[in-house]
Amino acid sequence: MKLRDKIFSQILVYFAAIMGIWAVVFYFVIMDEVRDETDDYLQIYARQIITLHNAGSVIPMQKFVSNNSYVLKEITQQEAQQLPTARFFEEEIYIPEKGETEPARTFQTVFGDTEGHFYMLKVSVPTVETRELQLAILFSIIILFSILLIILLFINFIVFRREMKPLYFLLKWLKNYTIGKKNKPTLETKSNIAEFKELYHAMNCSVKRNEDVFEQQKQFICNASHELQTPLAVCKNRLEMLLENENIAENELVEIMKIKQSLDKSIQLNKTLLFLAKIENGQFVDDKIVNINNLIKLLFEDFQEIFAYKNITFEMEEHGILLLSINETLANSLISNLLKNAFVHNLSNGKILVRIDTEKIVFHNTGNHRELDRNLIFNRFYTEGNNHNSSGLGLAIVKSICQNYNLKINYEFRGNEHIFSVEMMTWSRNI
Repeated sequence: MKLRDKIFSQILVYFAAIMGIWAVVFYFVIMDEVRDETDDYLQIYARQIITLHNAGSVIPMQKFVSNNSYVLKEITQQEAQQLPTARFFEEEIYIPEKGETEPARTFQTVFGDTEGHFYMLKVSVPTVETRELQLAILFSIIILFSILLIILLFINFIVFRREMKPLYFLLKWLKNYTIGKKNKPTLETKSNIAEFKELYHAMNCSVKRNEDVFEQQKQFICNASHELQTPLAVCKNRLEMLLENENIAENELVEIMKIKQSLDKSIQLNKTLLFLAKIENGQFVDDKIVNINNLIKLLFEDFQEIFAYKNITFEMEEHGILLLSINETLANSLISNLLKNAFVHNLSNGKILVRIDTEKIVFHNTGNHRELDRNLIFNRFYTEGNNHNSSGLGLAIVKSICQNYNLKINYEFRGNEHIFSVEMMTWSRNI
């Protein structure tokens, strides 16, 4: 969930809760005020009838009309003493004009005249109009609530979008930032928000430290490459000179050959480790469009000659042309290591099948009839069984290249076949 959506959802929840409580309180306050006004009107109407009656005016004992009604009934003194002096209640009254009953608000009181007679007066006002008023008020509150909610969310969206521009700019800059490559100038913010200023300052300091460390690593790798390779090459040359000496004993010759083999392996291991370090440090920056189909065909010819003694059958299924924007050296390393893995760990008279389309490449090869450890297979120096001829760095290099170019490398064991697949992510579809 985006920060904007999370903030808006929380604002919506709190606003809805606050406005909901306010709307309920407001509604009942208004309804109470309406009821008080109705009760005041009934009391005034009742006093007018009582005044006219006590003044000797002839008034009907009951009256039923659509806007107000009353019933005047003579009662005994005992009944007058038992009835409450005044009370309000709700009841249903019959309206002759409409020929139906309607809910009404009624005021009942008891009074006496100068001649010692007692009367009960019930004055009523239909509440149909009051209920319509209630519905109108409720509807108005809902409309007001909706309008305020929309306005609040719109204002928050505009303000949030404007004030969060520095953060969005920073995120965009970080997405495009690659250590060691040419990047945009140092980050600057024109925001007056203290948190953003501190964030930009901390990011600038972090970028500078990373760039300094990266340059130091590059320098170390260059120095190691030159300083280590030279003495190793000198040792190798001296051993070769000793091998050319005709006076050397046979047992010494065997030992020198063993030393030379170990030295050759050390030289190759040193080169491979330096190559892997360069990949992880992002020192291969010159990318170009590489046709993977053609690259596989080219590399296969070399491997076929090297591993001809295994009599391995090779098959390639092309369901499309795979084009990658990648450093050419790394592309060669990626494919050659996967091909080499398929040849080296294959069986005599085995089979290799390569399936390729516009988004994916899959290597099938026969081999040991058991699944490899998926948690260790891409680790450095991991070798399956007692294979001493493998350095254990090939698949580590493959994984490092895939990580650098946002590729997805997978392994699975199916039908007595080892299957390695490299799947192109979103970026490769937009070349």
